[in-house]
Amino acid sequence: MNKSFTAKSMMADSRFSALFKTLPDDKLRDIESRVEQLIRDEQEFCVPISRPHLCNLFCALAIYQSDLAEGIDAETSQQKIVATMETCLAPRKRMFQRMAKLPGVFPLLRKLIPKMMMKGNGHGWYSVELDLGKDVCAFDTRQCIFATIFKKQGVPELGPCFCRIDEYLYSELPGIKFTRTGTCCRGDECCDFRFERINK
Repeated sequence: MNKSFTAKSMMADSRFSALFKTLPDDKLRDIESRVEQLIRDEQEFCVPISRPHLCNLFCALAIYQSDLAEGIDAETSQQKIVATMETCLAPRKRMFQRMAKLPGVFPLLRKLIPKMMMKGNGHGWYSVELDLGKDVCAFDTRQCIFATIFKKQGVPELGPCFCRIDEYLYSELPGIKFTRTGTCCRGDECCDFRFERINK
């Protein structure tokens, strides 16, 4: 297993790194211990290409497990996890919005987004690119590492928190309509990503 798969390094590289700096030491040690256990439990998924996803997945799961053990209710913990990720990703959302305004950007995005999704996801993912015309960028994710691991760990309810992050990032792109009618984490057969050019 790659040496970068350590709890400390994954916590530092996750969307929760700022949150971790605010937690008391005993809470932080509990979360770190849980991340270490997840690394051991899910070694088959610990390949370098999947590390960015796993940093966020393991940390969110460890926070959630720790919160539940502390007596914090599930909805409150989930809301904290989503809010923390949205705060971390706000600059990326603004970057996407600026990119969407560039002239002639949609044909480029239509080529790049599916390829990036399929090339940038390793073991635990399976996506298929679809051709729905020149004004639509479309792909279906039929196997999702988040849905798989959260279900295996007994907390499938945590998966939709990550579905909400896609919606947060892509739902307000100028000139591009993002839609998705289902996700693996919500129990559907696939995550049907659709980006449609509406300003032609």
